Amino acid sequence: MEEERKKTPVKILVCDDDPAFRKLVRTYLRSADMDFVLKEAGQKGEIRDALDKGGIDLVLMDILMPEKSGIEWLDEIVEKRIAPVVMLTGFGSEEIAVQSIHEGAIDYIPKERLTRDRLLSTIKITLETWKRKLAEEEKRRLMEELEETNQKLERSNKELWDFAYIASHDLREPMRKISAFGQLLQKSLKGKLDEDEQENLAFMIDGANRMQQMINDLLIYSRVSTKAKPPARVDLNAVIGDLKNVELAVQVEETGGVINVPEPLPPLHADPSQIHQLLQNLLGNGLKYYRKGVPPVITVRGRVVRGNMVRIEVQDNGIGIEEQYCANIFGMFKRLHSREDYEGSGIGLAVCKKIVERHGGKIGVESNPGVGSTFWFTVPITIDELQIQRNRWDVMSDILEEISWEGGVQKTNLDWKSVKRYFDFLMDNDFLDAGDEPGKGESYKLTEKGQDLLLKLQTVAEMIR
Repeated sequence: MEEERKKTPVKILVCDDDPAFRKLVRTYLRSADMDFVLKEAGQKGEIRDALDKGGIDLVLMDILMPEKSGIEWLDEIVEKRIAPVVMLTGFGSEEIAVQSIHEGAIDYIPKERLTRDRLLSTIKITLETWKRKLAEEEKRRLMEELEETNQKLERSNKELWDFAYIASHDLREPMRKISAFGQLLQKSLKGKLDEDEQENLAFMIDGANRMQQMINDLLIYSRVSTKAKPPARVDLNAVIGDLKNVELAVQVEETGGVINVPEPLPPLHADPSQIHQLLQNLLGNGLKYYRKGVPPVITVRGRVVRGNMVRIEVQDNGIGIEEQYCANIFGMFKRLHSREDYEGSGIGLAVCKKIVERHGGKIGVESNPGVGSTFWFTVPITIDELQIQRNRWDVMSDILEEISWEGGVQKTNLDWKSVKRYFDFLMDNDFLDAGDEPGKGESYKLTEKGQDLLLKLQTVAEMIR
Protein backbone atom coordinates (compact mmCIF):
# COMPACT_ATOMS: atom_id res chain seq x y z
CA MET A 1 0.00 0.00 0.00
CA GLU A 2 2.82 2.42 0.92
CA GLU A 3 4.70 1.68 -2.32
CA GLU A 4 1.51 2.28 -4.31
CA ARG A 5 1.03 5.68 -2.66
CA LYS A 6 4.62 6.68 -3.42
CA LYS A 7 4.15 5.77 -7.07
CA THR A 8 0.85 7.70 -7.26
CA PRO A 9 1.12 11.02 -5.38
CA VAL A 10 -1.91 12.19 -3.41
CA LYS A 11 -3.15 15.50 -4.84
CA ILE A 12 -4.38 17.82 -2.09
CA LEU A 13 -6.06 21.20 -2.55
CA VAL A 14 -5.51 23.52 0.46
CA CYS A 15 -8.13 26.28 0.54
CA ASP A 16 -7.22 28.98 3.06
CA ASP A 17 -6.75 32.75 2.72
CA ASP A 18 -3.93 32.73 5.28
CA PRO A 19 -0.55 32.19 3.50
CA ALA A 20 1.15 31.38 6.80
CA PHE A 21 -1.25 28.52 7.49
CA ARG A 22 -0.85 27.18 3.95
CA LYS A 23 2.92 27.21 4.46
CA LEU A 24 2.53 25.29 7.73
CA VAL A 25 0.47 22.61 5.95
CA ARG A 26 3.03 22.50 3.14
CA THR A 27 5.86 22.02 5.66
CA TYR A 28 4.06 19.18 7.44
CA LEU A 29 3.29 17.36 4.19
CA ARG A 30 6.83 17.67 2.84
CA SER A 31 8.18 15.97 5.97
CA ALA A 32 5.86 12.98 5.53
CA ASP A 33 6.73 9.57 4.12
CA MET A 34 3.79 9.80 1.73
CA ASP A 35 4.18 11.57 -1.61
CA PHE A 36 1.90 14.62 -1.89
CA VAL A 37 1.24 17.10 -4.68
CA LEU A 38 -0.03 20.31 -3.10
CA LYS A 39 -2.25 22.89 -4.78
CA GLU A 40 -2.91 26.09 -2.79
CA ALA A 41 -5.86 28.43 -3.20
CA GLY A 42 -6.66 31.54 -1.15
CA GLN A 43 -9.32 33.26 -3.24
CA LYS A 44 -12.61 32.29 -4.85
CA GLY A 45 -11.21 32.35 -8.40
CA GLU A 46 -8.27 30.14 -7.46
CA ILE A 47 -10.53 27.58 -5.82
CA ARG A 48 -12.90 27.64 -8.81
CA ASP A 49 -10.02 27.12 -11.24
CA ALA A 50 -8.58 24.20 -9.21
CA LEU A 51 -11.96 22.46 -8.89
CA ASP A 52 -12.73 22.88 -12.59
CA LYS A 53 -9.41 21.32 -13.59
CA GLY A 54 -10.15 18.29 -11.39
CA GLY A 55 -7.74 15.49 -10.49
CA ILE A 56 -7.98 16.29 -6.78
CA ASP A 57 -7.79 13.50 -4.21
CA LEU A 58 -8.59 15.52 -1.08
CA VAL A 59 -9.61 19.07 -0.14
CA LEU A 60 -8.58 20.89 3.05
CA MET A 61 -11.14 23.71 3.31
CA ASP A 62 -11.16 26.60 5.76
CA ILE A 63 -14.66 27.34 7.01
CA LEU A 64 -14.16 31.14 6.74
CA MET A 65 -13.26 31.86 3.11
CA PRO A 66 -13.69 35.25 1.41
CA GLU A 67 -16.63 35.82 -0.99
CA LYS A 68 -17.90 32.25 -0.61
CA SER A 69 -17.90 30.41 2.73
CA GLY A 70 -16.26 27.05 3.26
CA ILE A 71 -19.68 25.48 3.93
CA GLU A 72 -20.92 26.74 0.53
CA TRP A 73 -17.83 25.29 -1.17
CA LEU A 74 -18.39 22.06 0.75
CA ASP A 75 -21.97 21.80 -0.54
CA GLU A 76 -20.77 22.20 -4.14
CA ILE A 77 -17.91 19.71 -3.80
CA VAL A 78 -20.16 17.11 -2.16
CA GLU A 79 -22.92 17.59 -4.75
CA LYS A 80 -20.48 17.18 -7.63
CA ARG A 81 -18.64 14.39 -5.82
CA ILE A 82 -15.27 15.94 -6.61
CA ALA A 83 -13.23 14.72 -3.62
CA PRO A 84 -13.43 14.10 0.14
CA VAL A 85 -13.32 17.28 2.26
CA VAL A 86 -11.68 17.98 5.63
CA MET A 87 -12.86 21.25 7.15
CA LEU A 88 -10.51 23.63 8.99
CA THR A 89 -11.72 26.01 11.68
CA GLY A 90 -9.55 28.76 13.12
CA PHE A 91 -11.68 29.90 15.99
CA GLY A 92 -12.64 26.65 17.62
CA SER A 93 -16.27 26.67 16.58
CA GLU A 94 -17.26 23.08 17.21
CA GLU A 95 -20.83 23.83 16.13
CA ILE A 96 -19.86 24.87 12.62
CA ALA A 97 -17.41 21.98 12.37
CA VAL A 98 -20.11 19.47 13.35
CA GLN A 99 -22.49 21.12 10.87
CA SER A 100 -19.91 20.54 8.14
CA ILE A 101 -19.89 16.81 8.94
CA HIS A 102 -23.67 16.75 8.48
CA GLU A 103 -23.21 18.60 5.19
CA GLY A 104 -20.92 15.88 3.89
CA ALA A 105 -17.39 16.59 5.15
CA ILE A 106 -15.42 13.48 6.14
CA ASP A 107 -13.69 15.14 9.11
CA TYR A 108 -12.60 18.49 10.58
CA ILE A 109 -9.48 19.86 12.31
CA PRO A 110 -9.40 22.90 14.64
CA LYS A 111 -6.39 24.96 13.50
CA GLU A 112 -5.13 25.58 17.02
CA ARG A 113 -4.84 21.78 17.48
CA LEU A 114 -3.15 21.08 14.16
CA THR A 115 0.02 19.01 14.40
CA ARG A 116 1.97 17.12 11.79
CA ASP A 117 0.83 13.75 13.12
CA ARG A 118 -2.80 14.81 13.37
CA LEU A 119 -2.78 16.21 9.84
CA LEU A 120 -1.22 13.09 8.34
CA SER A 121 -3.49 10.79 10.36
CA THR A 122 -6.60 12.71 9.29
CA ILE A 123 -5.55 12.62 5.63
CA LYS A 124 -4.93 8.89 5.78
CA ILE A 125 -8.26 8.14 7.50
CA THR A 126 -10.13 10.49 5.16
CA LEU A 127 -8.75 8.82 2.03
CA GLU A 128 -9.60 5.36 3.37
CA THR A 129 -13.09 6.50 4.41
CA TRP A 130 -13.68 8.07 1.00
CA LYS A 131 -12.53 4.94 -0.78
CA ARG A 132 -14.81 2.81 1.36
CA LYS A 133 -17.70 5.22 0.85
CA LEU A 134 -17.26 5.13 -2.92
CA ALA A 135 -17.14 1.33 -2.84
CA GLU A 136 -20.32 1.17 -0.75
CA GLU A 137 -22.10 3.61 -3.04
CA GLU A 138 -20.99 1.63 -6.08
CA LYS A 139 -22.20 -1.55 -4.44
CA ARG A 140 -25.53 0.12 -3.61
CA ARG A 141 -25.80 1.40 -7.19
CA LEU A 142 -25.10 -2.05 -8.59
CA MET A 143 -27.62 -3.61 -6.19
CA GLU A 144 -30.24 -1.08 -7.28
CA GLU A 145 -29.47 -1.80 -10.92
CA LEU A 146 -29.67 -5.53 -10.21
CA GLU A 147 -33.00 -5.09 -8.42
CA GLU A 148 -34.32 -3.02 -11.31
CA THR A 149 -33.08 -5.63 -13.79
CA ASN A 150 -34.70 -8.41 -11.75
CA GLN A 151 -37.99 -6.53 -11.68
CA LYS A 152 -37.82 -6.04 -15.45
CA LEU A 153 -36.98 -9.72 -15.86
CA GLU A 154 -39.90 -10.73 -13.63
CA ARG A 155 -42.25 -8.50 -15.63
CA SER A 156 -40.85 -9.90 -18.86
CA ASN A 157 -41.21 -13.47 -17.60
CA LYS A 158 -44.76 -12.81 -16.46
CA GLU A 159 -45.62 -11.31 -19.84
CA LEU A 160 -44.00 -14.30 -21.52
CA TRP A 161 -45.94 -16.80 -19.42
CA ASP A 162 -49.14 -14.83 -19.91
CA PHE A 163 -48.52 -14.90 -23.64
CA ALA A 164 -47.72 -18.63 -23.56
CA TYR A 165 -50.88 -19.31 -21.59
CA ILE A 166 -53.10 -17.19 -23.83
CA ALA A 167 -51.49 -18.46 -27.04
CA SER A 168 -51.76 -22.08 -25.92
CA HIS A 169 -55.32 -21.58 -24.77
CA ASP A 170 -56.33 -19.93 -28.05
CA LEU A 171 -54.54 -22.56 -30.14
CA ARG A 172 -56.39 -25.44 -28.53
CA GLU A 173 -59.70 -24.73 -30.23
CA PRO A 174 -58.47 -24.66 -33.87
CA MET A 175 -56.29 -27.74 -33.26
CA ARG A 176 -59.29 -29.53 -31.74
CA LYS A 177 -61.31 -28.69 -34.85
CA ILE A 178 -58.58 -29.93 -37.19
CA SER A 179 -58.43 -33.21 -35.30
CA ALA A 180 -62.20 -33.61 -35.00
CA PHE A 181 -63.02 -32.76 -38.62
CA GLY A 182 -60.08 -34.86 -39.77
CA GLN A 183 -61.56 -37.87 -37.99
CA LEU A 184 -65.01 -37.13 -39.47
CA LEU A 185 -63.44 -36.90 -42.92
CA GLN A 186 -61.60 -40.16 -42.31
CA LYS A 187 -64.87 -41.92 -41.48
CA SER A 188 -66.85 -40.40 -44.38
CA LEU A 189 -64.13 -41.30 -46.91
CA LYS A 190 -63.56 -44.78 -45.62
CA GLY A 191 -63.20 -47.13 -48.56
CA LYS A 192 -63.04 -44.22 -51.06
CA LEU A 193 -59.34 -43.41 -50.70
CA ASP A 194 -56.38 -45.39 -51.87
CA GLU A 195 -53.78 -46.61 -49.38
CA ASP A 196 -51.47 -43.64 -49.87
CA GLU A 197 -54.26 -41.10 -49.34
CA GLN A 198 -55.49 -42.89 -46.23
CA GLU A 199 -51.96 -42.82 -44.81
CA ASN A 200 -51.62 -39.07 -45.50
CA LEU A 201 -54.91 -38.35 -43.76
CA ALA A 202 -53.87 -40.49 -40.79
CA PHE A 203 -50.59 -38.54 -40.56
CA MET A 204 -52.53 -35.26 -40.52
CA ILE A 205 -54.84 -36.41 -37.72
CA ASP A 206 -51.94 -37.82 -35.70
CA GLY A 207 -49.99 -34.59 -36.10
CA ALA A 208 -53.00 -32.55 -34.96
CA ASN A 209 -53.46 -34.81 -31.93
CA ARG A 210 -49.81 -34.54 -30.96
CA MET A 211 -49.88 -30.77 -31.41
CA GLN A 212 -52.97 -30.62 -29.21
CA GLN A 213 -51.16 -32.65 -26.53
CA MET A 214 -48.13 -30.35 -26.70
CA ILE A 215 -50.39 -27.30 -26.32
CA ASN A 216 -52.05 -28.89 -23.28
CA ASP A 217 -48.63 -29.63 -21.79
CA LEU A 218 -47.49 -26.04 -22.40
CA LEU A 219 -50.59 -24.83 -20.61
CA ILE A 220 -49.73 -27.04 -17.64
CA TYR A 221 -46.15 -25.73 -17.63
CA SER A 222 -47.23 -22.07 -17.81
CA ARG A 223 -49.81 -22.56 -15.05
CA VAL A 224 -47.03 -23.38 -12.58
CA SER A 225 -46.32 -19.63 -12.63
CA THR A 226 -49.60 -18.08 -13.75
CA LYS A 227 -52.02 -20.18 -11.69
CA ALA A 228 -49.96 -20.67 -8.53
CA LYS A 229 -51.82 -20.83 -5.21
CA PRO A 230 -50.67 -19.86 -1.70
CA PRO A 231 -48.91 -22.63 0.25
CA ALA A 232 -51.01 -24.74 2.62
CA ARG A 233 -50.71 -28.00 4.55
CA VAL A 234 -50.49 -30.92 2.10
CA ASP A 235 -51.05 -34.52 3.25
CA LEU A 236 -48.89 -36.56 0.87
CA ASN A 237 -50.45 -39.82 2.03
CA ALA A 238 -53.89 -38.58 0.98
CA VAL A 239 -52.53 -37.24 -2.32
CA ILE A 240 -50.96 -40.59 -3.24
CA GLY A 241 -54.14 -42.40 -2.21
CA ASP A 242 -56.19 -40.17 -4.52
CA LEU A 243 -53.75 -40.68 -7.40
CA LYS A 244 -53.86 -44.48 -7.01
CA ASN A 245 -57.66 -44.53 -6.99
CA VAL A 246 -58.37 -41.87 -9.63
CA GLU A 247 -55.79 -40.40 -12.03
CA LEU A 248 -53.43 -43.40 -12.09
CA ALA A 249 -56.00 -46.14 -11.49
CA VAL A 250 -56.09 -47.27 -15.14
CA GLN A 251 -52.27 -47.34 -15.42
CA VAL A 252 -51.98 -49.32 -12.20
CA GLU A 253 -54.52 -51.86 -13.43
CA GLU A 254 -53.09 -52.17 -16.95
CA THR A 255 -49.49 -52.62 -15.80
CA GLY A 256 -50.22 -54.65 -12.66
CA GLY A 257 -48.24 -51.98 -10.82
CA VAL A 258 -47.95 -51.42 -7.09
CA ILE A 259 -47.39 -48.11 -5.28
CA ASN A 260 -46.02 -48.60 -1.78
CA VAL A 261 -45.68 -46.10 1.06
CA PRO A 262 -43.87 -48.09 3.80
CA GLU A 263 -44.12 -45.32 6.43
CA PRO A 264 -46.42 -42.30 6.75
CA LEU A 265 -45.05 -39.32 4.82
CA PRO A 266 -44.61 -35.97 6.59
CA PRO A 267 -47.01 -33.19 5.56
CA LEU A 268 -45.70 -30.38 3.38
CA HIS A 269 -46.17 -26.61 3.32
CA ALA A 270 -46.79 -26.11 -0.39
CA ASP A 271 -49.25 -25.43 -3.21
CA PRO A 272 -51.63 -28.43 -2.97
CA SER A 273 -52.53 -28.61 -6.67
CA GLN A 274 -48.90 -28.38 -7.77
CA ILE A 275 -47.74 -31.09 -5.35
CA HIS A 276 -50.57 -33.25 -6.72
CA GLN A 277 -49.28 -32.61 -10.26
CA LEU A 278 -45.68 -33.26 -9.20
CA LEU A 279 -46.43 -36.66 -7.68
CA GLN A 280 -48.75 -37.59 -10.53
CA ASN A 281 -45.94 -37.00 -13.03
CA LEU A 282 -43.32 -38.91 -11.04
CA LEU A 283 -45.57 -41.85 -10.17
CA GLY A 284 -46.94 -41.89 -13.72
CA ASN A 285 -43.42 -42.15 -15.12
CA GLY A 286 -42.69 -45.03 -12.76
CA LEU A 287 -45.73 -46.88 -14.12
CA LYS A 288 -44.94 -45.99 -17.74
CA TYR A 289 -41.23 -46.83 -18.00
CA TYR A 290 -41.31 -50.39 -16.68
CA ARG A 291 -39.37 -53.40 -17.94
CA LYS A 292 -41.25 -55.86 -20.10
CA GLY A 293 -42.47 -58.78 -18.05
CA VAL A 294 -41.72 -57.04 -14.75
CA PRO A 295 -44.72 -55.28 -13.16
CA PRO A 296 -43.78 -51.83 -11.87
CA VAL A 297 -43.22 -51.47 -8.13
CA ILE A 298 -42.97 -47.91 -6.88
CA THR A 299 -41.94 -47.03 -3.33
CA VAL A 300 -42.36 -43.54 -1.89
CA ARG A 301 -40.39 -42.47 1.19
CA GLY A 302 -39.92 -39.17 2.98
CA ARG A 303 -37.62 -37.76 5.64
CA VAL A 304 -36.77 -34.42 7.17
CA VAL A 305 -33.44 -33.00 6.02
CA ARG A 306 -31.41 -29.94 6.93
CA GLY A 307 -33.43 -26.86 7.83
CA ASN A 308 -37.19 -27.01 7.37
CA MET A 309 -37.19 -29.19 4.25
CA VAL A 310 -38.50 -32.67 3.49
CA ARG A 311 -36.84 -35.00 1.00
CA ILE A 312 -39.31 -37.19 -0.87
CA GLU A 313 -37.99 -40.17 -2.84
CA VAL A 314 -39.93 -42.00 -5.56
CA GLN A 315 -38.17 -45.29 -6.29
CA ASP A 316 -39.12 -47.65 -9.15
CA ASN A 317 -37.87 -50.93 -10.59
CA GLY A 318 -38.14 -49.81 -14.21
CA ILE A 319 -35.82 -49.50 -17.18
CA GLY A 320 -33.56 -46.91 -15.55
CA ILE A 321 -31.66 -44.02 -17.15
CA GLU A 322 -28.14 -43.88 -18.53
CA GLU A 323 -25.93 -41.63 -16.39
CA GLN A 324 -25.14 -39.18 -19.22
CA TYR A 325 -28.84 -38.34 -19.58
CA CYS A 326 -29.65 -37.79 -15.89
CA ALA A 327 -28.71 -34.10 -15.93
CA ASN A 328 -30.75 -33.26 -19.04
CA ILE A 329 -34.05 -35.05 -18.54
CA PHE A 330 -35.59 -32.11 -16.65
CA GLY A 331 -35.40 -29.85 -19.72
CA MET A 332 -38.35 -28.88 -21.92
CA PHE A 333 -39.39 -31.52 -24.48
CA LYS A 334 -36.51 -33.83 -23.55
CA ARG A 335 -37.25 -37.38 -24.69
CA LEU A 336 -34.99 -40.41 -24.33
CA HIS A 337 -37.29 -42.79 -26.23
CA SER A 338 -39.31 -42.73 -29.43
CA ARG A 339 -43.07 -42.11 -29.41
CA GLU A 340 -43.55 -45.63 -30.71
CA ASP A 341 -41.99 -47.00 -27.52
CA TYR A 342 -43.42 -44.56 -24.97
CA GLU A 343 -46.04 -41.87 -25.51
CA GLY A 344 -45.71 -38.32 -24.18
CA SER A 345 -44.33 -34.91 -25.12
CA GLY A 346 -41.28 -34.86 -22.85
CA ILE A 347 -42.48 -31.95 -20.72
CA GLY A 348 -43.55 -33.80 -17.55
CA LEU A 349 -40.20 -33.63 -15.74
CA ALA A 350 -39.75 -29.99 -16.76
CA VAL A 351 -43.04 -29.28 -14.99
CA CYS A 352 -41.76 -31.18 -11.94
CA LYS A 353 -38.57 -29.12 -11.87
CA LYS A 354 -40.45 -25.85 -12.17
CA ILE A 355 -42.84 -26.80 -9.35
CA VAL A 356 -40.03 -27.83 -7.00
CA GLU A 357 -37.93 -24.73 -7.72
CA ARG A 358 -40.95 -22.49 -7.20
CA HIS A 359 -41.13 -23.93 -3.66
CA GLY A 360 -37.43 -23.25 -3.04
CA GLY A 361 -36.39 -26.88 -3.33
CA LYS A 362 -34.25 -29.07 -5.55
CA ILE A 363 -34.94 -32.12 -7.70
CA GLY A 364 -32.72 -34.87 -9.04
CA VAL A 365 -32.49 -38.51 -10.03
CA GLU A 366 -30.28 -41.49 -9.22
CA SER A 367 -30.57 -44.37 -11.64
CA ASN A 368 -29.18 -47.74 -12.57
CA PRO A 369 -30.07 -48.89 -16.10
CA GLY A 370 -32.01 -52.14 -16.07
CA VAL A 371 -32.60 -51.90 -12.32
CA GLY A 372 -34.61 -48.74 -11.73
CA SER A 373 -34.54 -45.06 -10.81
CA THR A 374 -35.06 -42.96 -7.70
CA PHE A 375 -36.39 -39.48 -8.32
CA TRP A 376 -36.07 -37.17 -5.31
CA PHE A 377 -37.11 -33.64 -4.47
CA THR A 378 -37.07 -31.32 -1.46
CA VAL A 379 -39.89 -29.02 -0.36
CA PRO A 380 -40.71 -27.19 2.90
CA ILE A 381 -42.21 -29.13 5.80
CA THR A 382 -45.13 -27.73 7.81
CA ILE A 383 -44.10 -25.89 10.96
CA ASP A 384 -46.25 -28.07 13.22
CA GLU A 385 -44.80 -31.27 11.74
CA LEU A 386 -41.29 -29.91 12.18
CA GLN A 387 -42.05 -29.31 15.84
CA ILE A 388 -43.55 -32.80 16.19
CA GLN A 389 -40.43 -34.32 14.62
CA ARG A 390 -38.24 -32.32 16.96
CA ASN A 391 -40.29 -33.44 19.96
CA ARG A 392 -40.05 -37.11 18.91
CA TRP A 393 -36.31 -36.90 18.46
CA ASP A 394 -35.91 -35.01 21.74
CA VAL A 395 -37.92 -37.61 23.69
CA MET A 396 -36.06 -40.60 22.23
CA SER A 397 -32.74 -38.80 22.63
CA ASP A 398 -33.60 -38.02 26.28
CA ILE A 399 -34.43 -41.69 26.92
CA LEU A 400 -31.16 -42.89 25.39
CA GLU A 401 -29.09 -40.19 27.10
CA GLU A 402 -30.73 -40.90 30.47
CA ILE A 403 -29.97 -44.60 30.20
CA SER A 404 -26.43 -44.18 28.84
CA TRP A 405 -25.45 -41.45 31.28
CA GLU A 406 -23.57 -43.63 33.76
CA GLY A 407 -21.58 -46.41 32.18
CA GLY A 408 -24.41 -47.57 29.95
CA VAL A 409 -26.63 -48.89 32.77
CA GLN A 410 -29.05 -46.81 34.78
CA LYS A 411 -32.60 -46.78 36.04
CA THR A 412 -34.68 -44.30 34.07
CA ASN A 413 -35.88 -41.22 35.93
CA LEU A 414 -38.16 -40.04 33.10
CA ASP A 415 -41.94 -39.75 33.42
CA TRP A 416 -42.98 -43.23 32.30
CA LYS A 417 -46.46 -42.35 31.02
CA SER A 418 -45.20 -39.64 28.71
CA VAL A 419 -42.42 -41.71 27.14
CA LYS A 420 -43.86 -45.26 27.19
CA ARG A 421 -44.68 -45.55 23.48
CA TYR A 422 -41.22 -44.27 22.54
CA PHE A 423 -39.69 -46.64 25.10
CA ASP A 424 -41.64 -49.54 23.60
CA PHE A 425 -40.41 -48.58 20.13
CA LEU A 426 -36.79 -48.56 21.31
CA MET A 427 -37.21 -51.90 23.07
CA ASP A 428 -39.07 -53.59 20.20
CA ASN A 429 -36.40 -52.54 17.69
CA ASP A 430 -33.41 -53.70 19.78
CA PHE A 431 -32.15 -50.23 20.68
CA LEU A 432 -32.46 -51.11 24.39
CA ASP A 433 -31.99 -54.18 26.58
CA ALA A 434 -33.82 -54.60 29.90
CA GLY A 435 -33.21 -57.09 32.68
CA ASP A 436 -36.76 -57.22 34.02
CA GLU A 437 -40.26 -56.17 33.03
CA PRO A 438 -40.07 -52.71 31.42
CA GLY A 439 -41.52 -49.74 33.22
CA LYS A 440 -41.05 -50.84 36.81
CA GLY A 441 -37.86 -49.00 37.71
CA GLU A 442 -35.36 -51.66 36.75
CA SER A 443 -32.13 -51.00 34.80
CA TYR A 444 -31.76 -50.74 31.04
CA LYS A 445 -28.80 -50.77 28.72
CA LEU A 446 -28.15 -49.29 25.29
CA THR A 447 -27.30 -51.81 22.63
CA GLU A 448 -24.68 -50.97 20.00
CA LYS A 449 -27.57 -50.17 17.69
CA GLY A 450 -28.99 -47.82 20.35
CA GLN A 451 -25.67 -45.99 20.68
CA ASP A 452 -25.62 -45.40 16.92
CA LEU A 453 -29.22 -44.14 17.06
CA LEU A 454 -28.40 -41.71 19.87
CA LEU A 455 -25.56 -40.22 17.84
CA LYS A 456 -27.80 -39.88 14.77
CA LEU A 457 -30.64 -38.30 16.77
CA GLN A 458 -28.29 -35.74 18.26
CA THR A 459 -26.88 -34.93 14.82
CA VAL A 460 -30.29 -34.60 13.13
CA ALA A 461 -31.75 -32.55 15.98
CA GLU A 462 -28.82 -30.15 15.69
CA MET A 463 -29.22 -29.89 11.92
CA ILE A 464 -32.85 -28.74 12.00
CA ARG A 465 -32.62 -26.30 14.89
